[in-house]
Amino acid sequence: MSDQIQTLRQLQEVDAQLYRLRREQQHKPLVLERTRQLVAEQQAKAQASEAHLKALQLQQKEKELELSAKEANVKKLQMQLFQVKTNKEYTAIQHEIEQTKGDVSLVEEEILKVMGAIETASQDRQAQLAQAAEQQAHFQDEEVRLNQELQAIEEQHDRLQGQRNGILPLIKSPTLAVYERVLASRDGLAMVPLVQESCGGCHMVQPPQVVSEVHLNAKLVTCESCNRILYLETAHELS
Repeated sequence: MSDQIQTLRQLQEVDAQLYRLRREQQHKPLVLERTRQLVAEQQAKAQASEAHLKALQLQQKEKELELSAKEANVKKLQMQLFQVKTNKEYTAIQHEIEQTKGDVSLVEEEILKVMGAIETASQDRQAQLAQAAEQQAHFQDEEVRLNQELQAIEEQHDRLQGQRNGILPLIKSPTLAVYERVLASRDGLAMVPLVQESCGGCHMVQPPQVVSEVHLNAKLVTCESCNRILYLETAHELS
């Protein structure tokens, strides 16, 4: 059994790396997806900034049309002054002209405010577009880098899988079955050392009988808490 346990430990070393690589394979696409989401969010901000700018520009045009209409009305009223026949009519039209001129001034002020808002919105749009372009470029760089890393992981995984396939025939079927079951249930860590009298995986103190069986090295011994296979490290390994 001693040889079987040593072979299992070799298999565990390979499997630990395989599980780590598989976790990386699962994690890296998530990183890329998060970067893609950031790009989409920034593009949405740029589009919103563009829409806001266009709305302000439309508002400016509407105000300018309103201003033109009021100025035209002032000219029309001023022409009417030459056609009135009484002082009362003259005074009424003059009052209306002054009122309309006041409205013209208000619209002019509103146009100036809108123009200021347009300048601010234009600057914001440029900033948002620049950030969107930067995010897109970053995403493309990340995509290239992550694909290269995934390719390297795949090659390393294949190499380790080849090593694993070479080790499997050296392990007896019943022993391998126990190992594989624990490996799957403990996320790639099926074997741990006995540290003094505790499990090296869950750190639970083991009963004296279990400790004695691990020292005898005559059969597979598992932790009573986490079910991992326990082994005894040699003095050379501990130094």
